[in-house]
Amino acid sequence: MGNTISGGGGATSIVTDYLEKKFLIESRKNLVLKPLGMGGSVPKNSGNKVVWNRFSLPTAKTTALTDATDPSPTGLSAALVSANLNAYGNFERIGEFLDMTAVSSIVEKAVDLLAYEAALTVDTVIVGELSANGTALIASAVAARNSLQANDVFQVTDLRKAKRQLDTFAARPHTANRYVATSHPDVIFDLEGDSNWTNAHIYTEKGINSVYNGEAGELYGVRFVQTQQAPVLIASGSVGQSVDVYQTHIMGKDFFGVSELYGLKTWVDAPSKNVVLRHASDVAWKASFAVKSLNDSYGIRVESAATQ
Repeated sequence: MGNTISGGGGATSIVTDYLEKKFLIESRKNLVLKPLGMGGSVPKNSGNKVVWNRFSLPTAKTTALTDATDPSPTGLSAALVSANLNAYGNFERIGEFLDMTAVSSIVEKAVDLLAYEAALTVDTVIVGELSANGTALIASAVAARNSLQANDVFQVTDLRKAKRQLDTFAARPHTANRYVATSHPDVIFDLEGDSNWTNAHIYTEKGINSVYNGEAGELYGVRFVQTQQAPVLIASGSVGQSVDVYQTHIMGKDFFGVSELYGLKTWVDAPSKNVVLRHASDVAWKASFAVKSLNDSYGIRVESAATQ
């Protein structure tokens, strides 16, 4: 993930280098969904297109080998999936003169906020792609989304059903036989009431340091990542009760693909070259990436209500 940063007016290289590193660190630690996706590649001379190879699972080879004879290769089946790179970005103007010979707390704060904004943008775009994908499972064995009642919250039975489906589809777990789920804080609240719930800080203290950004805990072989960007479909449940519907995606590897953030750039111009009197500063960022659902069988979209 490349990054450049420029300074206008009196910005020093030491300050801009510091802010560059700060932006990258802050943006990366705020990314929740992006680390869960399969990386894509940009073929040479392909313009703004990112591609992923979606492989089909091989079958068992039950024919006995003939002595001293090689079997004929049956070939691996793969489909090429592609998506276009799209660019996103923003800038903010700070309305006062800042001396960049020292690191300004106001500029630092702007960098922090825009780094969060960049990560939020990436995860929100990913959520938009996933919200209509994955194999649907309605909580409490309800027939349809618009029949969900307020008490049809995400329960352990729903989780076990989702995990069984992933196992049946031969989805590959993310780590150590564990699938990963992305859930809204309201859904996590309901699951934390189960006696088998294990908070993430407990296994972190035991020396397991490879936790995901936003990881809240584990339940029945599924690691739950908490994110406020998890889809909430307002008043999409029971019409009479105006029930909000929460989407929790429980996924194996290769459920979706997301490219690197190509050309992630930040600019800090202090004072701004675009203000005649130089009494304002500009902080900006821009990045392009692509996201695509790859295999609906590897992701279960549990739709439920949540305790309010």
